Amino acid sequence: MNTWTIETKYSETALAHEANLDEWRKPTVWVIEPKDSCLVLGKSQRGRDFLNSSYLEEQNINLTVRQSGGGSVLVSPDDMLWVDIFIPKESKFWIADIAKASIWIGRIWHDALERLGIECSLFDESFSRSEASDLICFIGRAPGELFIDNRKILGISQRRSKFGTRFQCALIINWKPEHMIAAYASSPIPNLDKLISRAGIGSGCQKQSALNAFLSALPSL
Repeated sequence: MNTWTIETKYSETALAHEANLDEWRKPTVWVIEPKDSCLVLGKSQRGRDFLNSSYLEEQNINLTVRQSGGGSVLVSPDDMLWVDIFIPKESKFWIADIAKASIWIGRIWHDALERLGIECSLFDESFSRSEASDLICFIGRAPGELFIDNRKILGISQRRSKFGTRFQCALIINWKPEHMIAAYASSPIPNLDKLISRAGIGSGCQKQSALNAFLSALPSL
């Protein structure tokens, strides 16, 4: 429990999401290097009836479902930094309140990006959801997430077990909404294409630089 365990995982997106929480018994950071582009749906997500699966196949984008809720996220190896943090219940950093648990994670990312000269704001209010955000994760707002000019650069989701909490963090390096727009072109939600376009923005940093800054900003155990 005295030091963070930091590991890099090269994996298909679906397999990375299936990792068993029972494996993690001490504070752990996984740097996920996905081998594929993949649209990841929330566990109970609706809207599959108008998801354009043919488009995803044409673009060689896989489709999977994660164990946490929320809207869909497009994983693209070159455009996203994916980091998972596991906090066991025995850790001083474990927080029972799901609405507050991820705020300190967001602060670490905020400090890391500040070191790189990136100005962003941390959302520390209640969950903000809508029909559109239930479909597309980055349209919503959750505690601990980061924004530049009200456009999300860091998304955080949580998975919980009797052992602790797994925070799945996605930092956008390059925001490319065209695949999400095309995949959900048949959605009945008004102006969804505009909502998707405005939902995110590139963080303005290099992937490796952001990772190094995050690891340097981790607090002592």
